Amino acid sequence: MDPASQCLRGRSAMIAFRPASEGARMMTKTWWLAAMVLGASAGAAEAKDTTPCPKDLICASDPNSVGGAMMRAGYQGLVDTDGEGDPMIVSSAAGYKFNIYFYDCEAHKQCASLQFSMRLTPSERRDLNFVNKWNSEKRFGQLALTKDGDLRLTHDMSTVGGITRANFTDVVEWWSSTMGTLETFLKANPPEEPMRTVPAPPVKTTTDRTAGGGQSSRPSREAGA
Repeated sequence: MDPASQCLRGRSAMIAFRPASEGARMMTKTWWLAAMVLGASAGAAEAKDTTPCPKDLICASDPNSVGGAMMRAGYQGLVDTDGEGDPMIVSSAAGYKFNIYFYDCEAHKQCASLQFSMRLTPSERRDLNFVNKWNSEKRFGQLALTKDGDLRLTHDMSTVGGITRANFTDVVEWWSSTMGTLETFLKANPPEEPMRTVPAPPVKTTTDRTAGGGQSSRPSREAGA
């Protein structure tokens, strides 16, 4: 299962031209550095964990090591399969059920990264302002708004080469704490009430007798108008 946010895999291309000024030369250097960063990012996104998981370490390439680490940390760690055939861990913490999805897999094996994911349906709908406020204030846990109005909290981590049990346990504890913090954040940031439009008062009219005996209506004038 490839992540929707996976970096572009294209190769960077070089275009040579003669700058007309010092400013142009600086811009050329900036674009060249940007191309190098893009190429490096694409290469990093393609990293795979092709070697066996080292003993006593936790790797996405070994789902049982992840499930076992969850149970040793005191959490449920049921190894399952998601809808696309990739491994998945089913667990719960802080009163919430969540899943750990496996990414960067080759034929549903040799996965290289994990994503902790929890979906919450708030009692009162929130908007993007709420989501942006969370993401700007919180270091851990990325919040998103689904098309159905649910909140989706995620945390990603790479396990290439393996991570220690102590490190993994620390990540899980941070994740549990972050889910608990979301409930507090919801209470502290209730949905904004929409602005109520007050209807304008009806326009008063007066009856004016015309020379021909007919009647015409016109808005009344305020004093001094």
